[in-house]
Amino acid sequence: MHTPLKQTIEALFPTYLDFWKTICTMETPSVAREALNAQADMIQKFGEERGFFVKRQNHPNAGDTMTITLSGHNDQAPVALLAPMDTVHAPGAFGNPVVREENGILYGPGVFDCKGGIVACLMAMEALSKTGIGHRTVKLILNSDEENGSLVGAAGVDYIHNEAAGAVAAFNAEAGRTDSLTVGRKGIMAAEIEIHGIASHAGNAYFAGASAIREAAYKILALENKSDDNITYNCGIIQGGTVRNIVPEYCKIALDVRFQNAQQQKQAAEVVDQITKDIHVEGCTASWKIIKVRPAMECTEGNMALFDMVAKTAEELGLPKLQPMKRGGGSDSCYTVEIGIPTVCSMGPSGLYEHTVKEQADIDSLPQRANLLAECILKV
Repeated sequence: MHTPLKQTIEALFPTYLDFWKTICTMETPSVAREALNAQADMIQKFGEERGFFVKRQNHPNAGDTMTITLSGHNDQAPVALLAPMDTVHAPGAFGNPVVREENGILYGPGVFDCKGGIVACLMAMEALSKTGIGHRTVKLILNSDEENGSLVGAAGVDYIHNEAAGAVAAFNAEAGRTDSLTVGRKGIMAAEIEIHGIASHAGNAYFAGASAIREAAYKILALENKSDDNITYNCGIIQGGTVRNIVPEYCKIALDVRFQNAQQQKQAAEVVDQITKDIHVEGCTASWKIIKVRPAMECTEGNMALFDMVAKTAEELGLPKLQPMKRGGGSDSCYTVEIGIPTVCSMGPSGLYEHTVKEQADIDSLPQRANLLAECILKV
């Protein structure tokens, strides 16, 4: 291991802890375009002050996406780092102060998922720059719409594909776990099923009506009963009816489908299509549409080989033993795997309770993960 890297990271730690707190104080849900761009301004300034090249792409309905590049010492293929800049929390959810530090734990929006990952990546990049140890070019790709996924849309996916193209490996600094890294993630298909029935007076003409809600109930049970370890069908929102004493003529099901690979995605779509077509209540009709799809981060041989290298490096650094995990939640790692780049996810600082107001991160894990990232960049 390169002792100068660890020493440099330790020296950088106070500056990066302050930076971590600062960007987490800037509340940046996916829909807050101005707040996201103000944060991007701060990250850009921080990177440029350290000699990194910054590229930004504007989006009309979302915050800018951005790439921060540390030039390499050779012409080998680059290494891609990824991290999202947006969070899920509404402004004010964490109260005042927005960010607080207690007993080695940092609390606040995005401290764990996933602004700590941005900080760890930049810390690793500056350590490599300051020590002058030979390394490939490093490109940190920052997405402003990871949590939502539909505000930037195809332009955001294209941006990640283009910026990561040709990389020898990708490390996604998503929310980390002390004892594991992610080698596979389920894909997500968001869909809507619309059901039209026949409205009728519930007292005087009950049997003249056709209840869209009753038809929805059949479909909900049929879909949920199809769920297994590979594919799950979650009917998360049901909207229908007008008043209690009218047979409902309309109902909509918001559906979340998770799958492990492209074949399962196709299979799931066929299941939804067939259940939508199967009508149980005479007089009802139904249709469905896909709202958005995030492909699966398929667990490839390249991912596993990269994981083995990271796990061995962690062991050499005296860090806890790491296990490969497959997770149900999505991330931008799917887009690097999609274009054939070996990828390991969850490389950010460790913590707990993402997507809740108890979100927290282990402060000491920041320099540990920065050191691990830097050493892995040198090894690939």
